[in-house]
Amino acid sequence: MVRAGREPLIIDDLTTNSFTKDMDVTKSLGGGSLVGVPINFRNGENFGTLCAMDSRPHHFEDDHIALMKSMASLLGNVLELEKAHSSIETLSVPLVPISSEVAILPIIGDVDEERTERIIETALSQSVKKNLEYILLDLSGLHDIDENNMNNLLKISKSLDLVGVQMIITGIRPQLAMKAVQSNSDFEHIEVSANLSQALDYIGYQLIKNDD
Repeated sequence: MVRAGREPLIIDDLTTNSFTKDMDVTKSLGGGSLVGVPINFRNGENFGTLCAMDSRPHHFEDDHIALMKSMASLLGNVLELEKAHSSIETLSVPLVPISSEVAILPIIGDVDEERTERIIETALSQSVKKNLEYILLDLSGLHDIDENNMNNLLKISKSLDLVGVQMIITGIRPQLAMKAVQSNSDFEHIEVSANLSQALDYIGYQLIKNDD
């Protein structure tokens, strides 16, 4: 309803405009007027159209169009922020496939409740989508570990178990390992490897140095 997705479309009378006069909606309404303003992202990509309608023919003044443009611009900015926020959240849970069956999930920072839910959501969806069998949870970038963090890691492991994916913890630093031992969390059923090479060896993979 917007010309080339760029300029507003202004129709003072739906029954006389060549584009709308034969439309079913026009016949159903018995007439009316319409203005449509594009909602665009900053890169020019069109998200949709902000429309205003009247059940009667109406002449839209310049101030009406300016108001609609301002509203569409505001919506575009809100959508841009939401898109950026979504990208940041995706980057905060970077699942990196290294084969058709195995992926690495490096954890940098802390593992709070909110991030745990994002990790679970990403890990589950990607495990099913990519038909993974193993996820190597690399904790070398984990800032600290406490009982809450340990319980959140257990929650991730149990969630993956439900879709047939085994989680292997790797890269845990000695001081964090000591804290993990002192916590009351039950890690008996989670495989833990000292480093990525050992984790890959456990599942039958090997790192091979390329001499080229």
